[in-house]
Amino acid sequence: MLKKMGVRGLSTYIREHLSEALERHKLHHCNVIIDGNNLAHILYFACTGINASFGGDYDKYASYVEKYFEGLQSCEIYSIVVMDGGQPLDMKKLRTVRQRIQNQIQMCIRVEPSNQYKSKIFPCMGRQVFVTTLQRMGITVVQTDFEADEEIAMLSKILGYTVLSNDSDFYMYDVPLVMLDSTTNQKISTSKNKKPIENYKYLSCYHFSVDKFCELTKMDRAHLPLLATLLGNDYLSMEVFTDFYAQLGEGRKATRMSDRHKIIKDVITWLANRKGQSMEYLVSVVSQVAGKKKLKQKILQSVNHYTEMKTNLLNYLNPDGLIKSHSSLHSDSSLAGRSLLEETALITSSEVETALILKNGKKLPAWFMEAYRTHRIPHEVADILTQSYFISPPQVEDISAESSYLVVEPIVRSVCRLLWQDVSTHDYNHKYHYGSKDKDGELLAGMNDLSISVDQYYDPCTSNEMYDSDVVIEEDEEDSDDQCTLDKSDGSDFFLPKIDETNLKHITNNEVDEIHQTENLSGEHVIGVNENCELNEEVNEKEKEKKVSEDKCKLGVNKKTKVQYLKWYLRKNNRIWIKNLSFLSDEKANKLPSLDDVTSMSVFDKKKVFYSVFETNTEFTDLDLPGDLELILDFIIFWFRRSKLPLKDCHALAVLMCIFMYYIIDSKIGRVRTRKAFEVVDTCKTKISDFQNDASYSWPDAGVKDLLAHTSDEECLVAAFNLFQFHHQDPRVTDKYYSRKTVHAFCEYQACIYFLQLLNSLLCLPFPMLSVECLWGGTFCYNIFSDLKRRSNPVVRITELLGKGTCLQRLFLILFKRLGETLNFKKSVDMVEVVQNSKLPKKKSKEENKITEQKTTKNIKINKQENINVKVTKQGNKNTKISEQDINTKISENVKQNAVNTHTMSSKNDKQQLTRDGKLSAKEKNKKKRRREQLQKEREKGQNDKSASNEQLKDQERVGEENVYLLENRFAELVSDPGPVCVD
Repeated sequence: MLKKMGVRGLSTYIREHLSEALERHKLHHCNVIIDGNNLAHILYFACTGINASFGGDYDKYASYVEKYFEGLQSCEIYSIVVMDGGQPLDMKKLRTVRQRIQNQIQMCIRVEPSNQYKSKIFPCMGRQVFVTTLQRMGITVVQTDFEADEEIAMLSKILGYTVLSNDSDFYMYDVPLVMLDSTTNQKISTSKNKKPIENYKYLSCYHFSVDKFCELTKMDRAHLPLLATLLGNDYLSMEVFTDFYAQLGEGRKATRMSDRHKIIKDVITWLANRKGQSMEYLVSVVSQVAGKKKLKQKILQSVNHYTEMKTNLLNYLNPDGLIKSHSSLHSDSSLAGRSLLEETALITSSEVETALILKNGKKLPAWFMEAYRTHRIPHEVADILTQSYFISPPQVEDISAESSYLVVEPIVRSVCRLLWQDVSTHDYNHKYHYGSKDKDGELLAGMNDLSISVDQYYDPCTSNEMYDSDVVIEEDEEDSDDQCTLDKSDGSDFFLPKIDETNLKHITNNEVDEIHQTENLSGEHVIGVNENCELNEEVNEKEKEKKVSEDKCKLGVNKKTKVQYLKWYLRKNNRIWIKNLSFLSDEKANKLPSLDDVTSMSVFDKKKVFYSVFETNTEFTDLDLPGDLELILDFIIFWFRRSKLPLKDCHALAVLMCIFMYYIIDSKIGRVRTRKAFEVVDTCKTKISDFQNDASYSWPDAGVKDLLAHTSDEECLVAAFNLFQFHHQDPRVTDKYYSRKTVHAFCEYQACIYFLQLLNSLLCLPFPMLSVECLWGGTFCYNIFSDLKRRSNPVVRITELLGKGTCLQRLFLILFKRLGETLNFKKSVDMVEVVQNSKLPKKKSKEENKITEQKTTKNIKINKQENINVKVTKQGNKNTKISEQDINTKISENVKQNAVNTHTMSSKNDKQQLTRDGKLSAKEKNKKKRRREQLQKEREKGQNDKSASNEQLKDQERVGEENVYLLENRFAELVSDPGPVCVD
């Protein structure tokens, strides 16, 4: 669900012009109720190092969320986090939601590395990461049926808890409110009392004072809900009150305020001048000034939203137990990490109150509501159940490609069919109520006194109010799956053979077809039915109903017939696309159980249903994988088989490396992302060398579970050190070299993770529940993929990163080889087999090194004698053969002669004799010079031979390692191309 906006501009106005209403406050030793959706967005955008252009950095986000709540717990602040459920049943906010989706699509299309830090893009699985992080910390998280505002405000009034939110709607609920953004960037402080025992930690923040606000504005406290309505909120836009604002602004003095702030000031002044007057009177005045007859009822409904609050979470949370639990936690800070749910023991599942029911009025199973309340089943399911539509959050995609969510279309069909399995068409002819009743017969949630029949059923996609020119409509075109429903008194199978759904659509949804015809492919706005429908609405209403009724009779379709499909909100090009997704065929639908039958099924039967949905069987039975790892590999296989893009083996290598980084390495050594933690890497490498001499560590027949068990912290730390560079954006990835197609491919992978997890949840978890921060990270995956696609041999590159001969490397090769065999990566599989067959050199002892050194020295002497032999041969007759004995004799004579000559030249008598005989001839001087140069060269050659001996000794010790480094040469013919081609 998208983040709520509340009263636009009110928070800014209060901070700039009524700042005294925000009082400085020390938050500590208290209980709070947190607006979960609000906090999830604030923390994501406040987290540093997140790169929006790569699809989502979930591990960084999870770490930031954990640090925030650790700070709250250190101040002994204990929280209940309440998450939004589905959209309101009255659909008053659907226009607002659709506009926000369109804005998000535009932002996702325009984001690039150069502007990503200015873009507010919340990733599609950010909410799941937020919730799973809190649940791992033991913090209470509950999910409401629909919007959480009323639930939070009501719980705050009953329990006396402080609300933490940035939603400006809470200004008007008259509850103790702390501004959420004032707590996120503050450091934990310690009080300074004279007695150290009395010191405590606190979080500095801003508290909104309703009394101070009313004092400053001179408003009546009871008029706060009307103020929120007149300023425009999620239920009534400010455009409705344009005439009212114009009348208030007459005679206004010129100020430097923005136009929005001027309106806020005028409305506050108008209400302050009418202090003490009744709400109904003021609403009548506003509706008359605005000149709209139906506006009064809409204003009253919006006001009631702030005054008539209800909750069905109170009994679920068991407030008496919560209070007792909180007091015990305050007395013992060591229990700060424990869950309130564990302390209080929630009420039994059969007693869970809910406004969620099936369309036939049937209640949902107890296990389902338990899973929904604890957020194991996501909030989008509520929209599917109650309103037959599903909103897929926008992702960073390639505008020229199809929506990344289309890859999971068969899963979406199956999920809808599973949720609607027990719905029969004859039930539509009966009126039904959304909501559950308490003992007094009043609705706890949902639409008050709302009954809907098939003729009154409100369709958000056919309503004139819900459309303008930026919506694209497309009917589902798969003939085999298109079905319609028909009333049967016996309640038997309600599917009929396909009727002409296109003609039916032309009759029942005239407005939609007119809108579709006014769509201009060039993006220009063409005036259509939306611009003129309000003028002719009252005149043509009766004629329209009459014509629709007549046309239905011509087709033989009565009131009991209704086409069943899901309205799926997607992206097409740069606009919203609503795809009408029909039901599964009977053959496929019969393979799915009902929600009531799921709990009685065995794990084997649940897995059988799971694999039947994407029409495959498990490929890893013989590997004896852990359940969670098996599910992860299923994600990859489903993605490759359903992708709309030409995926290569580098895509599989990249996501598999993410799994090793986040699922295996981080689970062993924790999240290590600082250079200081890698100071002991050299010591770890030495230990790994010692491990490799252990037979149990190097056991060649070790299975997956054995390798996981024997994976050491040392090899994980070394691998984390090698992979550290990929966690940060590569500075070479500028807008010019940024590949949006690569990001689009991994968005498909995210969609597969999300919907396969949803299917897993609806089948009561035949596989363990996983969270995406343990599986994938956008920046890391993009960098790994970019590095591998430049390599001619990516498998060898990964071997180097994980460590040669380590358990991590061997485990990776086993898993990727099986993936390659399943997905037909022939070249990569061949590379894996070569790496697996290559052996690492054994570590030599000191005695072996000495023997090697002696042999090397002997070989050097032999080579030296051979060189002398060549020189002597050149000086003598080329046809004469000189024996080895003659060579040694010649060498000894030369050495003796050199010694005699040196001694003679240094002798004083010889010098005198040379002087008497006269000066040395020029020929003798040159001969002496050449002799000295020869001696100098021999000395230098001796030193070079010694260094060469050392180098040759080192080369001998690395003989075994050359097997791995020569892989690329050995497979030059096998890998003749430059490597896997990128999506680009």
